[in-house]
Amino acid sequence: MEIPGMAVATDILAMGLGGLGFLLLVLGAGADCWRQDAKDPLSSVGLSARCRGLWSECVFDNVADLWTCDIPISYLSEHPAVLVVTRVLVILSAFLTLSAIPPFIAGMKCTKLMRSRVLQKQKFSLAAGILFLLGGLSGVVASLWYGIDTVQKYKLEVSLGIPGVTYELGYSYWMAAAGAACSTSGGALLIAADCLDAQAPKRKQNLLCSPLTSKGPQTYL
Repeated sequence: MEIPGMAVATDILAMGLGGLGFLLLVLGAGADCWRQDAKDPLSSVGLSARCRGLWSECVFDNVADLWTCDIPISYLSEHPAVLVVTRVLVILSAFLTLSAIPPFIAGMKCTKLMRSRVLQKQKFSLAAGILFLLGGLSGVVASLWYGIDTVQKYKLEVSLGIPGVTYELGYSYWMAAAGAACSTSGGALLIAADCLDAQAPKRKQNLLCSPLTSKGPQTYL
C-alpha cells in the first residue's frame, strides 16, 4: 500500500514538535533560571547576577567568576502555591510528552511495527496526539500562572519602590513556555490529521456508492 507523502510529512512534523517540546521542557526545568534580576538602567555595572528557579536560587559573582546556588533543605517544606503548582505541572507535562512518543512511533504511517493494520495505527496515533496535547496544556497552564505572578510582583515592587532585587522572567521560563507551545501544536496537528484520516474511508465509500444511487428507477420482483 502506498503511503501519501502528506501523511508522512505530517507525522514527521508532529514528531519534531513533540520531541522539541519535551527537550525544551527538560532544559527549562534543569537550567533553573525562571526568574532573573531585572536590569536597572540607572545603576552601575552589576557585580552579581541572580537567578531563581523551581528548585534553587543561584548567584553569579562577576568579580570572583563564581556561581553558587542555595538549595532548600527540603522540597516538601512550605513553599508558595505558584511554585509548588508550577513544579507539579512541569513534571507532569514532561512525563505526558515523553509517554506520547512510543505510541506515536507505533502509529506512524512510515513505520511497520504493526504492518498494515490501519485502524490500530490510527488509535495509537490518536492516543499519542492526546498525550502530546495534555502535556502541552499542562505546560501552558504552568507558564501562564508563573508568568502572571512574576509580572504582578515586578510591577508591585517597582511601583512601591521596594528595596532589594527585583526579578523578571528568565531564559528558563521562555524555554519551558516554548516547549509547552511545541507540544500543544504537535498534539493538535496529530489529532486533526487522525480525524481527517478517520473520515477519509467514509468519503471514499460515499463516492463508490454514488454511481449506484444515480441510476434510473429499478424494478423489484
